[in-house]
Amino acid sequence: MSHRTLLLAAHGSSRPGGDNPVLRLAENLRARDTFSDVHCGFLKQTPLLGEVLSQLHTKELIVVPMLSSHGYITDELIPQALSQVDSEIRVRLCDPIGVHRDIPGIMAKRASSIIKEHALEHSQVSILIAAHGNTKNPQNADQTNALAACVEKLMNGIATHAAFIEEAPLVSDWPQMTTAKNLIVLPYLIGGGLHAQEDIPSMLGLSAGDYTTAPVAGPFNAQGRIIWYCRALGFEEALTNIILDIVSE
Repeated sequence: MSHRTLLLAAHGSSRPGGDNPVLRLAENLRARDTFSDVHCGFLKQTPLLGEVLSQLHTKELIVVPMLSSHGYITDELIPQALSQVDSEIRVRLCDPIGVHRDIPGIMAKRASSIIKEHALEHSQVSILIAAHGNTKNPQNADQTNALAACVEKLMNGIATHAAFIEEAPLVSDWPQMTTAKNLIVLPYLIGGGLHAQEDIPSMLGLSAGDYTTAPVAGPFNAQGRIIWYCRALGFEEALTNIILDIVSE
């Protein structure tokens, strides 16, 4: 049996296609040669989490949920799947990657790069953190609101709002949330699937499409404003080091 295996446990997409950042992060981590092996397991696409777990041969399994926050998947579904692991394997389930202390800084850095590159006036910029949300579980909204407050502080007071796909305030409410000329949208999502490619763009008034090829798409004109749409958080290269930091803790 190999010594230590890392598993990135992710949601996946019911309509997978294009670039999946979790797969890319796994490749980056394999190249570091820190673990005996690195696997990905998904709930909604192959390789399925249950199938990956059934084939593991290791002494220690470290599981990092590739999700933005705590919720039903991290607290119920993933632990249920891990219950099938051989009792001889020592399992450690970490916090989801999205709650790591460095996430606000990563998102603030992305917003700052847009402001600097396009010489935007701070007074004419607002930031929208777009998350999934869940009316039955307040954890995602609570963590997204806390994240927005941290980003606003790091951005020296540039108004930063949280909005959601499935609960109020909705992403589609953005014109009532800010009067700024420029809106920078940061999806608080790890994957670049249906939510990032179709749901959030359509709620912003943009066309659905592949928003994974570049760190930032835009400028787009909508509702008389300018929108800069960033790709999903999971594509940020810094997440490789964050995963290693989570494991070391």
